[in-house]
Amino acid sequence: MRTSMAALLLLLWPLAANALSWSAYDLGLYGISPTQHYVSTAFTSPQMNILQWDARCERDGAYVLISPRGYQVENPGPIMLDNRGNLVWTETRFGQVTNLQVQQYRGESYLTFWAGASYGPHSNGSYYMLDSAYDIAKKVDAVGPDVAGDLHEFKITENNTALMTIYQDHEVECSRLGIDSSSSCWINDGLFQEVDIETGDLIFQWRASDHVKISDSYKGRGSEGTSKENSYDYFHINSVHKDPQGNYYISSRYMFTVYCISPAGDILWYLGGKNNNFTDLSGGYATNFAYQHHANWHANNTFTIFDNNGNNVFHNPSEFSRGMTVSLDLTAMTATLLRTYVHPDRILAISQGSIQQLPDSGNVFVGWGNSPAYTEFTGEGEVLCNVHYGAGLFFELIDLGWVKSYRSFKGQWVGKPKTRPDIKVVGGQVYVSWNGATELAGWRLQSAASADATDGDFKDVDQLPRETFETAFVLGDVEGLFFRAAALDKSGAVLGYTNVTHSTPEPTVTPFLSIIVLALFLLGAFLVVRRYRSAISRQLWKISSTRKSSPQQYELLNSDDEPNIRG
Repeated sequence: MRTSMAALLLLLWPLAANALSWSAYDLGLYGISPTQHYVSTAFTSPQMNILQWDARCERDGAYVLISPRGYQVENPGPIMLDNRGNLVWTETRFGQVTNLQVQQYRGESYLTFWAGASYGPHSNGSYYMLDSAYDIAKKVDAVGPDVAGDLHEFKITENNTALMTIYQDHEVECSRLGIDSSSSCWINDGLFQEVDIETGDLIFQWRASDHVKISDSYKGRGSEGTSKENSYDYFHINSVHKDPQGNYYISSRYMFTVYCISPAGDILWYLGGKNNNFTDLSGGYATNFAYQHHANWHANNTFTIFDNNGNNVFHNPSEFSRGMTVSLDLTAMTATLLRTYVHPDRILAISQGSIQQLPDSGNVFVGWGNSPAYTEFTGEGEVLCNVHYGAGLFFELIDLGWVKSYRSFKGQWVGKPKTRPDIKVVGGQVYVSWNGATELAGWRLQSAASADATDGDFKDVDQLPRETFETAFVLGDVEGLFFRAAALDKSGAVLGYTNVTHSTPEPTVTPFLSIIVLALFLLGAFLVVRRYRSAISRQLWKISSTRKSSPQQYELLNSDDEPNIRG
């Protein structure tokens, strides 16, 4: 007993020591998913916790791109931030999205992402491409019957085609699953397609079950596979890339493998997993990744891979995820680990995650997936900037996935929204913001005597630089009662004007009147309950009895999201 207790204390001591150094933010005193609200607009954004900062993170001028979602996220959707964690752009019309990034198509930059519904190991949706005005320029879909775009990948190639992942329930012989049965057995198969963005035509399709043994999976079948509704997710494709020679590279989470696939669809080699073709020159550390994500090919046959290194909510503190760069010699068939990128707190992200080599700075940007954090490193592995957008207590000790972003990226972007800037007067202050306007550098507040005033009637009141998403002017001795604000670029030129708003505050209910209204409401509720108490009691008893005799229904999560708490 004493030995077991000592072992438990030894296991928990690093966690406790780390927790003692946490801030109020990471302890969850601001909530599990702290949220920033604004006055001038109804948009919200994550309240960021910048744990480490270095000016080298912002020298390239790129923006941070995340897609927060999860049980504790107030408004899931795409988020663009500056390197100080200030909101630049967000959108609510698409709901939950994944894989927000900047990609090039026919020489133009687009914001791309997946949007749709995720349930179980499936996700069905479409891929969107937004132009600089944030209008939908293209909507891309998977091709064929009974298929839909999956959230894991949408990659635009140099040939202006799109690579996308697909999950499909597929009937197979039960013997392939080790089941002695003459009835149907089902797998949740992994596919990818290459599609012509302009025409929507299918160029290439590859299906895992045509080439990969189901028995090579590291994921136990359990009770899965006996029905279409309970299909066995044995492969779990989560990234696709293509090189200039036409070879495809895919990552399989449950095979612990990166595959090279020829233009004809044949597997040319395996990196990692049970069929690994490479001699590991780094003591096993170049090929021992597990449950990995986001495998990307780079010049000279180097690969970046996000190694999750686990999928269990409960894990040993000595286990952690890593971004990794691996070099392959395709003649000698050797693999060498060039660099690893580890979170300062040695996070183990049980699912999702990404690693990006930044082209302009040479830095490496790592998103920790199921853990709401991102870190920017130098190419050599020095930590420059480290940011949380969820309380550390709920992902560093036990990775619950209540706040997460499937991937995190940085990208160069110029946004020119067609919408007007927003303005609101509250409590003697004027609040202004402009969602998505990246060229915005400052604001000029103007006043006039009437709402129909012409441009010449407006007088300048004050001018402030734009430092965060929302700017507040404190009203002093001003002449007019009507206000507007001019959005300025860095040269002082006007980019746009807000609507004209009145300075008179909105009518408010006095505290005394509020108390009267509340008292009347409570009195009315009491009288209703008193009169219909018997009927209400009978109805509650019926509901309770029904629930006790019927199974409970729970919202299903994407399989990347579902915590493995069974050990």
